[in-house]
Amino acid sequence: MPRNWIEFTKEEGCPYTVDDFKQALYQLVTSQVLYSRFRDQSVSYRLISDYRKEFAEAADLMGLTLIFKDDLQYCLVRQESTKARPMDLSETRFLLTLRKLYHTIASRGETNPLGEAFVSIEEFESTYKELTSHELMKNGKELRDLLTMTRSMGLAALDKDNLAPSDPQPFCIGILPAIVDVFSVEAIDRFGASLKASLVGKEPLDQTIEQDTDGNDESTD
Repeated sequence: MPRNWIEFTKEEGCPYTVDDFKQALYQLVTSQVLYSRFRDQSVSYRLISDYRKEFAEAADLMGLTLIFKDDLQYCLVRQESTKARPMDLSETRFLLTLRKLYHTIASRGETNPLGEAFVSIEEFESTYKELTSHELMKNGKELRDLLTMTRSMGLAALDKDNLAPSDPQPFCIGILPAIVDVFSVEAIDRFGASLKASLVGKEPLDQTIEQDTDGNDESTD
């Protein structure tokens, strides 16, 4: 790739500025996952898609691999060999539950055409307790804060458009397809053996995730 983005902006018909290229790379690296369907990510997604080779080379210089999932309209960068960002126990429990639920729903073939899975708060609470032997926090703000965190990671988001008609809650949880790519067995291992042991201590969860990644049995892969 060139030392800067100027040459690309000089190409005939290029609608982008140098700042657009810089912003797209920054957003890709800080967000890790970009979806075409999200308004705040769509411009960066399209730009990166138009210049895949160049952005792949830029990502490679930072030790990242650029991956596109065209059928589900998202891209991500993955860091294979270094530690993931530190996460506290509540965040990790939350993510493990999301990952388990996504596997369950995808296995039933109940994701939407974009690979999204939707769960009620009640279903999430039940699965959370089953996996972790802990109660989900009852503070609505804590749940919203965790969903804000997972939205910034491209893994899950608060959703008001896909509530079941009988659901009395103000929102449901939309689990995004990149959770399969980001929260793999290898990613869980990077949290550390002691955290993993204190988190759940249950074999079935590990077996399920190993089937998802190594067996490649996700219906959306």
